Amino acid sequence: MPQGSVVGPLLFIIYINDIVKASNYTVLYADDINLHISGENHKILEKTVNHELKKIDHWVRANKLCINYSNSNFMLMNNHKNINFSVSINHHPISKQSSLKYLGVLLDDELNWKSQTEKLVTQLSKSCGMLFKLKHYTNISVLKNVYFALFHSYLTYSILNWGRANKTTLLPFIRLQNKAVRTLECNKTKTTILYSKHKILEILDLFQLSVAKFMYSFHNGGLLNHFDNYFAEIATVHKYQRRLASLQKYYLPRMKTSLGQLSLKYIGPKIWYNIPENLKSSSPYSFGKKYKIVLLSCQTSC
Repeated sequence: MPQGSVVGPLLFIIYINDIVKASNYTVLYADDINLHISGENHKILEKTVNHELKKIDHWVRANKLCINYSNSNFMLMNNHKNINFSVSINHHPISKQSSLKYLGVLLDDELNWKSQTEKLVTQLSKSCGMLFKLKHYTNISVLKNVYFALFHSYLTYSILNWGRANKTTLLPFIRLQNKAVRTLECNKTKTTILYSKHKILEILDLFQLSVAKFMYSFHNGGLLNHFDNYFAEIATVHKYQRRLASLQKYYLPRMKTSLGQLSLKYIGPKIWYNIPENLKSSSPYSFGKKYKIVLLSCQTSC
């Protein structure tokens, strides 16, 4: 088959689709293959990782394919820095990285989202520059379309993940979004009025909307099987607190650290509890739109 054919990518995906059977830890998205393995003991984890990679290597060879060892990397997420952890495939050492790109998002070994936010700030700054230059040659309607195409799309991509960064990390995004929204009109209207007028959610509300949609999908069984037991129902944790279970569906775990309070297991049930009950029974197509109206009204009143 000639390189660059239309059906080439599809046939390749079909060809490698059963690689997930080689290892239970394999995560396959299109032609992007990753292994996600966790463990409490780093020695046992190291042994498990190398064993699973050996199984992957056997599958690749059996299917007459080859691994590009130089483009293969691994990342170790833990609280201890000085750990000897070596990974190899067919006697080829795999390099350890502190930051890796996965489906367009930069993950770091400390999960502080510093790499991702720095990259995103650079991209959004360029988008702001484009909007500023365009505002002298076009109308508000076109500028608004450009905003959603070149700024909003980058801002909302994977915000469910990096949006849980601390407030100091998110501060540049708040400033950039304010700057982008102000380019929609030449007059010196207050930023809060511009958000309301053009029905644009601020970054913190965009994150809240993303979490709400995630919780809605979980509540209605619309997520992958991996998330089946991600949130515990209060009835299963506190058997005798029926009144609490009727008011708050999902258990809100106690988090002693600020990092724990930024986790989805803590933020998700907290946001879900504050969503109006009539919205929770909405259809999948209308839930996001209705909750956006609620958030916009809160922006105006606040």
